[in-house]
Amino acid sequence: MKISLEWLREYVAFDLAAEQIGDILSDRGFPIEGIEKIGNDTVLDVELTSNRGDCLGHIGLARELAAALGREMKIPEAEIEQSDRDISEFVDVRIADPALCGRYTARVITGVTVGPSPDWMRRRLEAVGLRSVNNVVDATNYAMLEHGQPPHAFDYDTLNGKTITVRRAKNGERIVSIDGTRCDLNDQMLVIADERHPVAVAGVMGGLDTEVSDATTTILLEEAHFEPVCTRTTARRLGLNSEASYRFERQVDR
Repeated sequence: MKISLEWLREYVAFDLAAEQIGDILSDRGFPIEGIEKIGNDTVLDVELTSNRGDCLGHIGLARELAAALGREMKIPEAEIEQSDRDISEFVDVRIADPALCGRYTARVITGVTVGPSPDWMRRRLEAVGLRSVNNVVDATNYAMLEHGQPPHAFDYDTLNGKTITVRRAKNGERIVSIDGTRCDLNDQMLVIADERHPVAVAGVMGGLDTEVSDATTTILLEEAHFEPVCTRTTARRLGLNSEASYRFERQVDR
């Protein structure tokens, strides 16, 4: 996993060379596979074992670094503008298989204007290996790389009905993923479904029909926890490896 030192400094203060940071992380069980200078930033390629889901984002590794250096962590506070309308006016979430999805939350965001991301965000994403798509998708990827928890944004107006169900797929169901892969599903796989059909392969990748586009004005933002083994086997069977599945397979920090 690639980590930006410029980004790490937002959470913990340090004035050490990249090699020194690499030595500290290696001593704490995070071997460094490479160090690369990208513009004004330096990126470390960190190896993570499957039992350290708490370190799948910059904040997790900053926590380790702060403990090693005896420094305080600085966690950014989020400010959210909320309306008085109840979420039930927009969506009803149902979890049909709690063993495979222990938590699923949804927030609807209106008045969205899709466009390019600011330069600083694009630079950070590209430095750690992610291409910039648009401001909505980039924001979800940024949050994932910060906290280690992968969100997903659906174009709300492309969903059929107001019910989102987390359930096992039905044998014979199909979905075309965002990357254009045609996926044949079976009942060993978990999906996110609207009232007609699957709209995402849970913990792996969203569907093409509900992806955020330039025409999107309202999004449904997903935050969830998916069972690691199911996520891993589904991703392998479908040949879909993503930044999200990489994290859910390792049990993200709840």
